[in-house]
Amino acid sequence: MATIFDVADLAGVSIKTVSRVLNGSSSVRAATSERVRAAMAELDYRPSTAARELRKGKSSAIGMLFGDPSSGFQSRLHHAALQACNDAGYFLTAGLFREEEDNWDEQLSEFLTRTSIEKMILVPPLCGSSALHDRLIEHGTSFVLISPSRTVPVAHAVCMDDRRAAREVTEHLLSLGHRRIAHITGPSDHAATRLRREGFEAALAAVEGGVVREDWIQPGLFRFKPALECARQILSGPDRPTAIFAANDEMAAAVCFAANSLGLRVPDDLSVVGFDDVAIATTMWPPLTTVAQPYAQMARESVRLLTQVGAPGESGAAAEKVTIDHALKLRQSTAPLLS
Repeated sequence: MATIFDVADLAGVSIKTVSRVLNGSSSVRAATSERVRAAMAELDYRPSTAARELRKGKSSAIGMLFGDPSSGFQSRLHHAALQACNDAGYFLTAGLFREEEDNWDEQLSEFLTRTSIEKMILVPPLCGSSALHDRLIEHGTSFVLISPSRTVPVAHAVCMDDRRAAREVTEHLLSLGHRRIAHITGPSDHAATRLRREGFEAALAAVEGGVVREDWIQPGLFRFKPALECARQILSGPDRPTAIFAANDEMAAAVCFAANSLGLRVPDDLSVVGFDDVAIATTMWPPLTTVAQPYAQMARESVRLLTQVGAPGESGAAAEKVTIDHALKLRQSTAPLLS
């Protein structure tokens, strides 16, 4: 791969002159500029856009901060954002960020300073942090929120309808004859937890015999181990549900694990549904019926809002909220209720 040094040697000029040509400087004579460009063409020289913009104090990258990059949801979003940025001619710069630590403000300042990031995508749960929003505004960094818990006037938002999706996946269980349905929730401070529970309860309330039992609604915190304990508690003993809706796939996998350890077969003895459609949904057995989040579309819309629309207020435009359709994936973890 040709370098700027090769171009300078072939054109018979200094590296500084090549740099001036690349930056469109008017101080370079036309004949010299033509000679440099001819050398670039002959060598098929492709300047590093990132390096040039960093020298100007700008960045061609979009940033993302992750609190738990190992989670299936954040991992899928990370991959989708990589593709969306690449398609739009941007780079994605990701950082590990823990707001619960005392020096989180220093972490953020260092990330923004070292990367020169001017645009950010914020994902749950960080997208709900008012303190983080304030710091980004102070730094002059525009940001878009994916699945935020509330409206933020200075930021665009991209989401799906969690309440409707949860109602649909619960209605699928109801259509199979299930009425004794438990629900394992996420953390109480997550908007998705509240919305998915509301959808679950609305579906049960709409059918005859649908009853919400508080002892069958347990907090699994979106994590495998807590959900495993919840599932064992719900499934132990003769009075147990015939189906469980777990509010994410990791917890649904825990439910299947718990059922198997108790001698219950999925889906013959217990139907299980999840939410998100992350990798584990199709690598476990039986494959999981779940709600597929529109990761690719959410990432593309986020990049579009950051790069084409711009921050709310810059051109007098209000913040946009883009809602993208989900999909219900029916797999082998659910079956009709056996009479």
